[in-house]
Amino acid sequence: MHRVSKPSISLRPTLLLLAPIALALLAACTPDNAQSTFGTAGPIAEDQANLFKFIFWIAVVVFVLVEGAIIYASIRYRQRSDSDKRPHQTHGNTRLEITWTIIPAIILIAVAVPTLSQIWGQQNGVPTDQGEVVGVEAIGHQWWFEFRYPDNEIITANELHIPVNRPVAFKLNSQDVIHSFWVPKIAGKVDMVPLNDNFIWMIGTEPGVFYGQCAEFCGIAHAHMRFRVIVDTEEDYQAWLKGMHTAPDAPTPGSPEASGQQLFAVNCSSCHTNNSTAPGSYAQEISTQQARWNGWLEDTENASIVSAPNLTHFGDRLTLGAGLKDLNHDSLVGWITEPSSVKIGTRMQQHAAVYDTPDGRAKLSASEISDIATYLLSLKPGTGAAAEPVDDGGAGTAIDAEAVFITNCATCHSTGADKVVGPGLAGIGERASGRVDGMSADEYIEQSIREPGEFIVPTYPAVMVSWSKLGDDTIDALVTYLKTLK
Repeated sequence: MHRVSKPSISLRPTLLLLAPIALALLAACTPDNAQSTFGTAGPIAEDQANLFKFIFWIAVVVFVLVEGAIIYASIRYRQRSDSDKRPHQTHGNTRLEITWTIIPAIILIAVAVPTLSQIWGQQNGVPTDQGEVVGVEAIGHQWWFEFRYPDNEIITANELHIPVNRPVAFKLNSQDVIHSFWVPKIAGKVDMVPLNDNFIWMIGTEPGVFYGQCAEFCGIAHAHMRFRVIVDTEEDYQAWLKGMHTAPDAPTPGSPEASGQQLFAVNCSSCHTNNSTAPGSYAQEISTQQARWNGWLEDTENASIVSAPNLTHFGDRLTLGAGLKDLNHDSLVGWITEPSSVKIGTRMQQHAAVYDTPDGRAKLSASEISDIATYLLSLKPGTGAAAEPVDDGGAGTAIDAEAVFITNCATCHSTGADKVVGPGLAGIGERASGRVDGMSADEYIEQSIREPGEFIVPTYPAVMVSWSKLGDDTIDALVTYLKTLK
């Protein structure tokens, strides 16, 4: 008779340790959890939840029957004494083997039919009988989401607005590596693959804010690559569309917002656009974003630019850092001061010149950082006045060309000889003269502003986009100002 050895680990402490872990895992299944797939708010999510429950209960029945048979056999045919005979062996029982081959096959068929039916049904295309379809292009970046509305010429980031009870058709892509688009309470998950468009559709059936997440490991900040889906009433959605084409009111001169606007233009606007409200800005932002990406690819270690979220009407958003923190003044100040302390892996601190300091923190004073945060939080739809410099329409109002330069150009060009992203512009008047045969300095500088791709200076990335939207009078004033730089 063999002595049974005691286990080396006490059973009770093990159970006490595993119990809270099991409860924590089960808590994720509660419908009220922000990313639970059981508290559904859309037909796709509901179909998937029902399919899961159907398969789950089949698995429960199989588990109970199989484990019950094992337990029964273990007790019924256990060896009670050395004199017990071995039970009858069923090896080679053809009828039994056929039976336990057919039953699993039937179970798999029962699972496969509704699964394939649902997959094919969702891939047949967005339903067109449930209202006007909203088209959205969702693009994955390391580590944030860009959302484009081609029909409405709107670009935003990390917060997606859709109307309730209307179908939304998504074209999914990635700028860098494979990501995955997932809104668990509304729809399923589909990969975002570079150079390959994937498609998904969804319908939000109740207004509210829902969590989205990248569901494919994509780098160090993968777990922090989140977004929000705001399902609006039809009235609120139309108001949001209108607001995204309405420029913020200009800051009051001398206010913290006005100071923050200039600081933002000098330190942040080479990577972040914050004024995609005017006609033509949609196409320009797409071109600019691609130019930023190309500039970064040319030197991924030392580039001064990188594609970054569009901040138009940033003050209306709910979160900061791709859904990491609630958006408020304090959280924004912390983010600007040292973004990597909030979100590991962000390229902002690695590439922006303002963080080129011994400790990697922004080389700005506390009041300057506060002013930038105040300015960004003020970016909301205004009364309709344009924020960008425009022609004065012959009214005789003088154009402040230096302010135009600071707002639109200073983030990439210095007024001295120092290189920022592009060349320093000191002496540009003399250098531009005779650079192209038959073209004066004025014509060369103006053409470089309107069509930057015409004249590429060697050793500098071709990332500048056209600034024709400034208007003829503003461009003329800017050319005159640039020629004064010595």
